[in-house]
Amino acid sequence: MEDGGAFHKRLVGIGVSHKKPQENVAGNSLILPKEVMESIKSVVVADVQKELSAEREEIAKEKEAHAARVAEMERATKEQEMRGDLETQKEPMTLDVISSALAQLQQKDPSLTSKMIAKVIVASATSNYV
Repeated sequence: MEDGGAFHKRLVGIGVSHKKPQENVAGNSLILPKEVMESIKSVVVADVQKELSAEREEIAKEKEAHAARVAEMERATKEQEMRGDLETQKEPMTLDVISSALAQLQQKDPSLTSKMIAKVIVASATSNYV
């Protein structure tokens, strides 16, 4: 067999052609000086930091707005609860509540009669509305 040189290789198989095989040639690579690469890198880093800073500010503003909305909702809820408590206090007592309170008072002090307790209740109720 004859040696056809450094570029000749014996090829066997499907799709084999008689063309000269190409050596590993670098593609369209570009070698830039280190100073240029550092300059590009610093510009990209500065841009990324600027974007991150803007995003952080936007998130901080959103957090503040959310906190303000939550505080407003809590204030409104407390206000509503207070109004409900006031309305409950304005409602007249039911007969069951009054009789239970009278029974508890008589257990604590058996000398209290129902008439005495009723007079105190009437007196305090009328003084609140006058």
